[in-house]
Amino acid sequence: MASPNIITLIFFLLILCVINNTPCEAQLSSTFYDASCPNALRTIRTSIRTAISRERRMAASIVRLHFHDCFVQVLS
Repeated sequence: MASPNIITLIFFLLILCVINNTPCEAQLSSTFYDASCPNALRTIRTSIRTAISRERRMAASIVRLHFHDCFVQVLS
């Protein structure tokens, strides 16, 4: 049988989900990090290119990860 702490945690999380069940209205922006981290896109691009040059299958993995995260966000 589950311990009382686990049951309490699950109950708390369920209540939290019910209370915070408001729709998200966020919008993606390609300029989000321009002020706080101006080199972000260059750093990400360099890292991805390096990873793909070391292991060609990494390109497919990155695309799969991107779409998995997007679909999970849309469906949840």
